[in-house]
Amino acid sequence: MEKDTRAKLLEAASTLFAHKGFAAVSVRDLAQASGANVAAVSYHFGGKEGLYHAMLEYQFEPIAEALERIKTMPPLPPVERLTLYASLIAGVHQRRPYLLRIMHGELTSPTSGLEAVVKKYIPRIYSFLHQALTDGVAAGDFRPDLDVDFACISLAGILNFYFIVKPLARQLLPVPDRGDEKYVAQAFAIYLNGIRREKQ
Repeated sequence: MEKDTRAKLLEAASTLFAHKGFAAVSVRDLAQASGANVAAVSYHFGGKEGLYHAMLEYQFEPIAEALERIKTMPPLPPVERLTLYASLIAGVHQRRPYLLRIMHGELTSPTSGLEAVVKKYIPRIYSFLHQALTDGVAAGDFRPDLDVDFACISLAGILNFYFIVKPLARQLLPVPDRGDEKYVAQAFAIYLNGIRREKQ
């Protein structure tokens, strides 16, 4: 029962904080949305801020798991590392559909969660991508003039932007839903062909 209440609070917090932001959500709102009593927020998380930080950890968890999964595999060539990362992104967004909305909220209206949680995960992602791209340049797989810092930002953008605009695109554009995995595969292929070194 205790674990169930905690899980319900995390789910309710994800939805409410994603739609309303940290400041606009009350402990009463969280309790009502989760079916818990008001005291449960303090009992499980020490208060609203503690629940918010735990919710951020919960949102980033699948990315951390994906990076750990890749690390524990036998060493992969740079292109395969990036391809695997790209293929895992669609799954992350399916499991945590509010992740980007919450992250956008942190970037536009930062809370204590930016320092406590978000800044813990973003450098890990950046470091993984940077290393794979650097290794790819050194191996001759990618263009020698590639700016690795910009290439990291470009890859994050091309993989994640779709998930931000998807709800709006469904309303405004006559584009059928072909599945997140297909988008990620094609977007990554377009990206990869732009950074690959041309074979002489």
